[in-house]
Amino acid sequence: AAEHNQFGEITEVVPWDILAIDCEQDLGAEQVASPRVFKSHEAYGDVIKGAKYVYVARNPEDAFVSFYKFLPPYMGLRGDDLTMEDFASSIFSGVSQSGQIWHHFLGWWERRNDPNVLWVFYEDMLADLDAEIARVAAFCEIPLDAELRAITNEKASFKYMSAHGSQFDDHFVFDACKKRMGRADYERFTVGKVRKGGGKSGSSKAIPDSVTSNLKQKWADVLAGPTGHADYAALKAAVTAERG
Repeated sequence: AAEHNQFGEITEVVPWDILAIDCEQDLGAEQVASPRVFKSHEAYGDVIKGAKYVYVARNPEDAFVSFYKFLPPYMGLRGDDLTMEDFASSIFSGVSQSGQIWHHFLGWWERRNDPNVLWVFYEDMLADLDAEIARVAAFCEIPLDAELRAITNEKASFKYMSAHGSQFDDHFVFDACKKRMGRADYERFTVGKVRKGGGKSGSSKAIPDSVTSNLKQKWADVLAGPTGHADYAALKAAVTAERG
């Protein structure tokens, strides 16, 4: 099924909405498949309207560890330039292009029952990828025969993406935007989003206690009241129960 893998980096065929101009992409153009698909990190209030939205939620502690391992080297920092405490207070719980994860969750949680919004949990994809593929296909009204189901399971797996890391490492966006970031033209980004040891849940043991407290307090301040859920596990259980 080589024809399903004809791209240098996935953002070439699945444009990132707010960076399409930087990457010289036309969001109105035809794509390699139908329905057209776009990547976005935008909050509900900011995202382009008029589409179907697959919203992927992840435990904030795991998201924190993943983002900490990705963003500093993406911006040209070395591993010891920024501590987890610094990262938590400045980027993850402070300044970010798409807002804080807590407000992001809240905005999309309020739309979770909209007919054009599908919540998918990262942990559920790890536990049963095939079932989540079937949910997304049904939501997008894509006929899912046995052949397509098998292809999607293979190419959406951590094993496959690890073996084809350069196709999922954001280098296409990095190369288009690096001058604006103050990076030299010769610089290359090599960390990627599919990293050795990645594709897991339960990263909280790697987080300092002070950061864990910070993250929990942010949940309490922003999400506990409006959602009625004390933590991510409770919210996940409730959203899962709502869909039956």
